[in-house]
Amino acid sequence: MKRQSLFWKTAAVFLALVLLLGGCGEKPPAETQDPLKITFFDVGKGDAILIETEKACMLIDTGYDDTAQVILDYLRQQGRERLDYLVLTHFDKDHVGGADQILGAVETERILQPDYASDSQQYLEYESTLKETDRQPELVTKPLKFSLEEAECLIYPPEQQEYEEEDNDFSLVISMTYKERRFLFAGDSERERLEELLNQTEFDLRHDLLKVPHHGRKEKNSEEFLKAVSPEIAVITCSSERPADDKVLNILKSLDTNTYLTSEGTITCLSDGKELKIWQE
Repeated sequence: MKRQSLFWKTAAVFLALVLLLGGCGEKPPAETQDPLKITFFDVGKGDAILIETEKACMLIDTGYDDTAQVILDYLRQQGRERLDYLVLTHFDKDHVGGADQILGAVETERILQPDYASDSQQYLEYESTLKETDRQPELVTKPLKFSLEEAECLIYPPEQQEYEEEDNDFSLVISMTYKERRFLFAGDSERERLEELLNQTEFDLRHDLLKVPHHGRKEKNSEEFLKAVSPEIAVITCSSERPADDKVLNILKSLDTNTYLTSEGTITCLSDGKELKIWQE
């Protein structure tokens, strides 16, 4: 009995150390001392990413029209009654689809978007809600810096007025620095936009966590871009019906990057500015 008791005590200590050091588990603890929380919602092949600090939060994209309730339910559960920032990277339906419902239900301080228009139904519904709620979005045409408490954010807008890819390459790209850790959210950037990112001088392209551009689709310069970022962790927003390209997954594997797919469930990242802890539900 004494040996068995000693075994379970040793196992309990080992498990506690694993959880303390971070890594991948089933779900985050109910209470955490980590001031930064990033949630990549499972909304199919779409983007809906919520960044939270103790007193502020920013939503990057809103998924589809029929997945907006996932975000609203989460905000309600967390007691979040307002957004400090809503950033719409571009106007594809899997990024702007839920914007009208979010804006109709949640007080939003600032709305940031690229400087172009769309004729899609989801975009028109978003514009209609802006008028109904008397809100004016800010068009990001120059690099924009702001703070989310201790997290420093920079939005890097598209440099051109026209692209071969009419929507995706207009994506706003967000670089966020929180103490010793850096996070990059690359929207749906394709070849021309990735080329701009590789050549820009606004910020260092190396980041610890990357939201992989365009749901893990392969571009001619994807390998060059991924090597330049060289992330410790990569998150790909994809679905089982529209999975990430194997070539992209293999590149990330060659970089020793830990890759997570939202097709396997909502992903949560917690950080104290030094450690990164990842859970998937």
